[in-house]
Amino acid sequence: MRRQGWALGLALALACTPEAPRPPDAGTGGDNTDTLNELSPFQRLVLDATATELQPLALAVGPQDRVGVAYISRVTGTKEYEVRFIEWKAGQASQPERVATVEVVGGVAVAYDSTGKAAVSYLGGGSDQSVEWVQSDLAVSYRNAPGSWVERIPATRSNNAPTGNALADSGYLVGLNPAIVFDGTKAYVAYRDGHNGQFGKQDWEGSDLELVEGGPTSWTPRMLAMSADTKAGYGGHISMVMAGGQPALVHDQVTDGADARGRNVLFQRRKPDGSWTTAFQVQAVADTQLGASLGWDSQVGYGVAVVNRTSNKLTYTFSKDGVSWSEPDPVFQSGAGGWYPSLAFDPVHHEPHIAYYICSNSVSANEQSCDPRVDELHISAFIEQNWNDVLVDAAGGWGAKLAFLSTGKRVVAYRAPDTGMVKLAVEP
Repeated sequence: MRRQGWALGLALALACTPEAPRPPDAGTGGDNTDTLNELSPFQRLVLDATATELQPLALAVGPQDRVGVAYISRVTGTKEYEVRFIEWKAGQASQPERVATVEVVGGVAVAYDSTGKAAVSYLGGGSDQSVEWVQSDLAVSYRNAPGSWVERIPATRSNNAPTGNALADSGYLVGLNPAIVFDGTKAYVAYRDGHNGQFGKQDWEGSDLELVEGGPTSWTPRMLAMSADTKAGYGGHISMVMAGGQPALVHDQVTDGADARGRNVLFQRRKPDGSWTTAFQVQAVADTQLGASLGWDSQVGYGVAVVNRTSNKLTYTFSKDGVSWSEPDPVFQSGAGGWYPSLAFDPVHHEPHIAYYICSNSVSANEQSCDPRVDELHISAFIEQNWNDVLVDAAGGWGAKLAFLSTGKRVVAYRAPDTGMVKLAVEP
């Protein structure tokens, strides 16, 4: 069986900062984190030790196996946040680069185009006369050179994607929780339209899922899922991939705020004629936590990993055509865990792999009470008809994002649950 028989103390000659071992009993209750990590097939690196808070993080792999990590970190002593970017390639990591400075956090996404240029999407731009939403526009910043970023604003108002519906076309808060992918050098950026970002039924329940395509200077907006009249709260958390030359995505329904808990998993894809399918419910989920994760493989088709936070049950389902979906297959359902799942397919063996966080052995544990003695970051891979589990980091990992290099090796970006520092786990 593949991926078994790992040797202890695997080393990887990387010209990055390796994770420093923690001193015994350093706020962990005397755990055996370092000993356990010797059993992991991953080399763990600290990309940004100055990053603080558990804020959004994104990961992308580009040409020549460039690994880009975009994340948000508070600027010490201020109310501001920095959108930052680090690139890792062949054992070398760049210094953290400031992409933009914002006062409002509205998610972050990163992708590479076919030329190897990185782009980061986030909530940016101006306030459009809003007092609360100091940034209220969809922003996409392109990396022209290391440390050099140019911001573009593809959408500023709800009526950029006009529908004729007065509620759907009203508002200034666009760009929440974006997702970005490229087809060559053409970008697709999906985002949530929160209208005026204030009221329950009008703004959050009436939120829409929208998308722009093109870039960097010319964009075409499109409405993907409108909930102005149905109060469905579309576009809560978005995960998007390129699938056979066309973008596809999943999102959930969030009706209580800008980034509140979501429910259900909804799937949509772009057709060859440029139109999009309507929102199709793949799975009924009471609480999706930070949303489902979508993957695509040329042989398997589409795959979705999602945790039901009410039951701590992580499941996987797949579909060849995006229409008929398999029954959800349980991946994890023990204690409090299966959290923040991230799905990617092995490009060599075409198997689904899911990174997820285990919080505690107690099912009653919440996000603020994870047990540092047992919380861990894991990956489960479906190999030979079974889910095979491997440890990534015995110190845990918040909001992990999983991807594969062209060699079939795995990389995981995540944040330390206790400090918010940004880390990268690389498989030799």
